[in-house]
Amino acid sequence: MGDFTQFLWAMWDSTQAALIGLNPVPVVIFGLFFGMIQSRRMPAWILAILAVIPAVVITALLPRAIGYQAIWPDVLQLEVQIQIAMLLLIAYATIRIMGLIKLTLSLIGPKTNSHKAV
Repeated sequence: MGDFTQFLWAMWDSTQAALIGLNPVPVVIFGLFFGMIQSRRMPAWILAILAVIPAVVITALLPRAIGYQAIWPDVLQLEVQIQIAMLLLIAYATIRIMGLIKLTLSLIGPKTNSHKAV
């Protein structure tokens, strides 16, 4: 029972560290962009992966803007894996919401050639 409890505490600590170090702003921006340009046939989970990749690269290269060394994530650490999973969820939700907004606006918007000539 002690090993399982220690595992749960390690998961809890990693999740807290992942939440503290999470930077969702780039993924939300790329999610909004991909949500605007998505077609109805393309699955949102593929676009979520495509939104996370440049967001992680921008976050890693952000210290270079002020003269420091780039900080690349170590994907073998549990904290980074939890952060990437959270970023994928945020990107997926953002893209789906943008798709729903686009669909709603297309349904309530004016249709071409829908008026009758007087």
